[in-house]
Amino acid sequence: MPDSPLCDKETLVRILDSLEAGIIFVDNKNDLVFINKSAEEIRMMKSEERLGTSILDCHNGRLKARVSEVMKSFQEGNCVSRHKMIKTNNKYFDNIYNVVKDSKGNFLGVVLLSQDVTDKKNLEEKLRLANEELEEKVKQRTEEIQKAYEQLKIAQLQLMQTEKMSAIGQFVSGLAHEINNPLDGVQNCLRAILNDPANIEQTKSYSELALEGLYRIEMLVQKLLSYAKNHVYEKTLININEVLEDILSLTGIKLKTKKITLIKELDNSIPPVFGDYHFLEQTFVNLIINAFDAMNDGGELKVKTSLAIDGSVKINVSDTGCGIPKENLSRIFDPFFTTKQKSNGTGLGLYLTYNVISQHRGKISVKSKEGKGTEFTVLLPSASDGKETYEKVEMKNESSCC
Repeated sequence: MPDSPLCDKETLVRILDSLEAGIIFVDNKNDLVFINKSAEEIRMMKSEERLGTSILDCHNGRLKARVSEVMKSFQEGNCVSRHKMIKTNNKYFDNIYNVVKDSKGNFLGVVLLSQDVTDKKNLEEKLRLANEELEEKVKQRTEEIQKAYEQLKIAQLQLMQTEKMSAIGQFVSGLAHEINNPLDGVQNCLRAILNDPANIEQTKSYSELALEGLYRIEMLVQKLLSYAKNHVYEKTLININEVLEDILSLTGIKLKTKKITLIKELDNSIPPVFGDYHFLEQTFVNLIINAFDAMNDGGELKVKTSLAIDGSVKINVSDTGCGIPKENLSRIFDPFFTTKQKSNGTGLGLYLTYNVISQHRGKISVKSKEGKGTEFTVLLPSASDGKETYEKVEMKNESSCC
């Protein structure tokens, strides 16, 4: 086949010289036999000075010995390619070394391809710095969000405390009646003892009655103080029936002032939930007070617990009060929305109730008919689902409210 003018040696050299990549060929004797124009610029050498000389002469000392080892490794077949990044004159070059063999597999030499990757390296450095800056901003923003979240939790604790004080204010009249009755009994017992101190049997009997009355007063005061005090927000395993029993014993005093009949249907087989005892306590106090305010002429308040189909703990609080107008149903969980007199409501009770239930991964819904009554349904996931984690938030102000 006749030689094509496009395949002669001069044309091939011109093609290789036109490339921006540096190309150097070292033969099996370690001699430089080809250097294209780009390689001359990259290596700062002239082909007329270097061609025919050993590549080992381009290096000194330990580096010369290292190059000799690498070339020997190529010649002996221990290595067929090598990759190395170098920096020279503030530029980065990607060097790729490949073994060249003839058709019979005999070692002919090594070809070196050098490509300028300075722009790529600079871009990678810019990207690295940009990523570091972004990571720092994300870190700062995350810290800001975490701080804001903690402040929000503290603010919520303070709002809950405010609602507690509001509820306690509504308990006072009924509480005074509950304390006065046993207190009158204690006084009568003591008068009887003082009138006839020699009567040992009477003194013993009346002393026991007096102690019983004082115990009732003590229990009421302790429950009130326990309900009112500041506390650390802490989720633990709790029995929701115990929460309801505690608050019903306290709110029951208030219910008597309007001749409201309390019906309890608490299922003892329901599983525990993972939550904050005091927050859930205040949540159901809000619902019960809401029911109380809706029954000015007395009525029936029903509190029921059961196991929902999905395994959640279900709590129903229903009343036979005036009901909620249809146009207000979608707004009752909004902050500061209230249909009560200003002296009877802050507009935060149901809003806080909704937030607390949401924080416990629960749901709250409402059904109501004007003139018939209202029913709130709360669903709380049982602790058996294993999705909860320990959580604790402490109020900044530790002073007691009582």
